[in-house]
Parts: sequence; structure tokens; C-alpha cells
Amino acid sequence: MSEIAFNRRTLLRGAGGAAILLGSGALAGCGSGGGNNVNSVQTNSKIVLPTYIPYTGLTPDFPATEAGIDPAFRNYPKQLSRSVTEIPAKGESLVGLSNIYLPAPPTPDGNSWWAGLNKRLGANLSMQMVPAADYAQKFATTIAGNDLPDMIQMPQAPNMPDLLAKRFARLDDHLSGDAIKDYPNLANIQSAQWKQTVFNGGIYGIPIPRSRVLFYSFIRQDLFEKAGVSSEPKGREELLESAKALTNAKERRWAFGSWEHLRLYLLTQNEAPNGWDEEGGKLTHVYETEQYKQTINDIAEFWKAGVIHPDSFSATLQPKALFNAGTIAINAVDGMTAWSQYITDNSSNPDFKLGVMPIYTRVGRSLAPWQLGSGLYSFTGLKKQDDPNKIKTILRVLNWLAAPFGTEEYTYAKFGQEGVDHTISANGSLSLTKQGITNTALPIRYLADAPITVYQPGRPDDADIQYTYQKKIMAKTISNPTVGLYSNTAATKNAGADKTMVDGVKEVIQGRKPMSSLDELIKKWRTDAGDAMRGEYEEQLQTAGTK
Repeated sequence: MSEIAFNRRTLLRGAGGAAILLGSGALAGCGSGGGNNVNSVQTNSKIVLPTYIPYTGLTPDFPATEAGIDPAFRNYPKQLSRSVTEIPAKGESLVGLSNIYLPAPPTPDGNSWWAGLNKRLGANLSMQMVPAADYAQKFATTIAGNDLPDMIQMPQAPNMPDLLAKRFARLDDHLSGDAIKDYPNLANIQSAQWKQTVFNGGIYGIPIPRSRVLFYSFIRQDLFEKAGVSSEPKGREELLESAKALTNAKERRWAFGSWEHLRLYLLTQNEAPNGWDEEGGKLTHVYETEQYKQTINDIAEFWKAGVIHPDSFSATLQPKALFNAGTIAINAVDGMTAWSQYITDNSSNPDFKLGVMPIYTRVGRSLAPWQLGSGLYSFTGLKKQDDPNKIKTILRVLNWLAAPFGTEEYTYAKFGQEGVDHTISANGSLSLTKQGITNTALPIRYLADAPITVYQPGRPDDADIQYTYQKKIMAKTISNPTVGLYSNTAATKNAGADKTMVDGVKEVIQGRKPMSSLDELIKKWRTDAGDAMRGEYEEQLQTAGTK
């Protein structure tokens, strides 16, 4: 399952469409969100971030760029390098807590891959694995208890700075500046991603890096070709005409599935802010813009035109399954890592052809600015330890788990043992076996992971397609000015306020309330959470001297 679904109940309801796009301050930040913002921001700005030392052991077919385009490989490297020369631990027992999107794997007693992982780590690693939809509640009950695991995937949480200071280890003595050189795979994570783990003047976690290209607009290219429409509709009118051509209700086929996914597409097309817009230290939320009202009006017209799946507003809608079945032709936003999932899910369908669609502005004269993510999925907090050497052991283990693409460590973590967990084809591509899919489901990638690399086993042309697409959409981008900031109101009140807002918007789109009721919905959202969030973010922006 794509990671864009992380904490879907509280995040996908927002205008940005995903955790990193929402403008909720992402999952980390600076400042306490209350009366201590001034001192916290001033202190945080003085922290020396880990030195960035990119891994140079492999040369990709297509290089990463400063603009945020991911490196891409056509084929898996034949010669694997080692990134860790010593076994990280010495027999310690370690416990991690994270979300999981797949069925939990067998325990080490019945899982040769997990047993092999523990041998390579030199540790007895156990995991508390929680379905993603239930993770926020599990995290809350874990924090309320007195027995924290050693490593915890951190969601957005109330009073995050205070929580981290009281219960979690401060890591800058181990990682700040050149100290990170003791953990070279962690040094391969960029500074902007480390910045989002800074609270209370210190580093409080290990970033889980992800692409700045947070989402793709996926399409069923085969259905587009069958309908005889362009996979690059230029502007709003051409998009609607293409959607009508793709829709045939009698055959149970519609252009769009999720109205929320269509919303992000149209917000991008209408050049709306990425969560928040900032000018001179003052913030305007996307809800408060004319572009947002135009987007809701557009969705209402698409709904009237019958091009959206009739169950679009149901909480039980499964866009991926509908997309795979050919019931919808456009999954208008999904995490870029979903490419591999779609290919795997449809491997037995010879007619399936995956495509990606750029988004043009409303009038279709140019590409719309692409909304950037923060490049972070979450971060891993480490429980305070009485023995500082145990912190070093945990960091060495996380350094192993963060091994770069194409290394021995990465290959084992992702693909396991050859002949058991994966096979190697004549062209050198690695494919998980059924046993490997089951064995390797352990969610270690939510404790530490390598930076994102584009690669699809056995499909070298996919690297060209994705890299070309990224270059195209990333030519013009728009960032969220609140990424890296922390709002306690966002963590405690915005989910409820946003749900009320979105529930009302759904009624508007379906014609059950007049379009004019948007103003009252926005006013209530501002009263319930929006204005307080704005104040907390603006205080941090102004104190930090950010524009």
C-alpha cells in the first residue's frame, strides 16, 4: 500500500491531500506551538545539522537534482558494495514500534529472513506492528504507558516538543556536524530532512526520507488509448471532455474515483497554495483562497457530469482496487512509490498499461506549479536510555537499516536471501518470491530507510518514464511555508475542525447545500482551529526572520 495513506483519517481530509502537503507543519518542527515559540525558534536555528555526505558507491543512470528529482536506475547493480563493515550490535534485544500496511510476517522462529536480519544486525530485533489506520491510537496508549520501545515511529502528536524532551533521547551529541560520520548511511540523508527532526534546540530523531515528488497523477494508459483521448489534457475544459470520453456508467467505468484525489489535481490546476501561502510573514490558508472555491465549484460540475464514481464520497471507497480493475481510469494522486505496487498488482493482466499525467493550468497554456512535499515520511524517536552506549548501538542498527540502494545491506533488507526470498532473472532483476513477500513484510523501513531511488525490477524503461515525468512536473514547483514548523493546534484540534469543514464541502459538491455555504464552513474552520494554527506558525516565521 502506498505511504500517502499514512494517518489517512486525519490527513487526507485536508486541502493538501497528504501529510506532507497539508500545511499542518508536516510531522516535525520547531517551536512548541504555544507561548514558548520565540525561545524555541531562536534556539533551534542555532543547531548544527548533521553534515550531508552523499553516498558515491554507485552511479545512477539518471542523477538526482537539487530541484528534488530522484535518482533512477534502469537495472539493479550486478556488483553489490558493502556500506557497513562491522556488525552493529553485540546481542542486545531491541524493540521497535511502527505502522504496517501488510499482514504481519512470521516471527524469527519461522522466518529465515528475519532470523538472518537479526544475525546481520547482531541484535534480537522485535517489532510492535500496528495497522496504519490504528497507529495514532496505539502511539497515544504507548506514550501513556511507562514501557516505551527503544525506537518509535513518530506521528504528529500533541505537545510534541514537551513529549520529546521528557521521554526521548536528544541525539545532537551523536549526530550533529561531523559526528554523523560515525554513521555514514545516516549522513546520506539530506540536511533539509534532518531539519524537521529539530525540537527544543536539539535533534530528536532519525528522518525517514521520501521523495520531494510526493505524488504522481496515475492513469490507465490503456483505457486512455482505447477511448482515443490524450494523456495530457491541457486545461480544465479538455480534462472534463477527456473524463466524459473515459466514462461509461453502463459498463461500470468512470474517469475518477476519489473526489479527494480529484480535489488535489484541480487545486494544482487552479494554482492554489500548497497548504498555506506566505507573504511578508503573514499566512493565508488554501481554504481562504479563490482558487479553493473555484476548485470546489469545478468538482461539483464534474460530479454533475457523471464522471466521478458514484461511491466517491464513501469512506469505504477503494481507489486502488477500482483503478486496478479498470473501473476508474484516473487515480489523480498517489504516492510515487505506488508505481511498483500497480505494476506488481497487474502483472497478470496483459492489457494493463500504466501511465502518469502532468497537470496543466486551468487555461492550459503551461504546466501548473507542482506541489512539493517535505521529503519526509516521519521520523524515528529513540527512548531515553540509562546507558549512552545503548543509544550508539541503536544508531548503528539504524545506520545499517538506512543502507543505500544497491548495497549488500539494502539488498538483503528489501529482497532477502536469493533462492528463498527472491530470484534473479537472466537480465539481473530481483523479484520477491511468495515466501519473500511474506517474510520481508517486517516494517523496518519505518524505523530507518535509504533515500528514495527510482527502480522497477525487470522493467528498465520505467526508469526513463518516471525520470522524464519528474523532470517535467518539477520544472515549476510550489512549497509549503509551514513545513518544518510545529503547531500544537494542528496536532490537537485541526482533525476535528477539518472533518467538519470537509463534511460540509461534500454536501456542497453533491448539491445538498448551496455553494454560498462555503463561506460559513470556512469561517467555522477558522474559529475552531485555523486562526490559532495561523498564529502559531506566523509567530515562528516572524521570530525566525523567514519570508
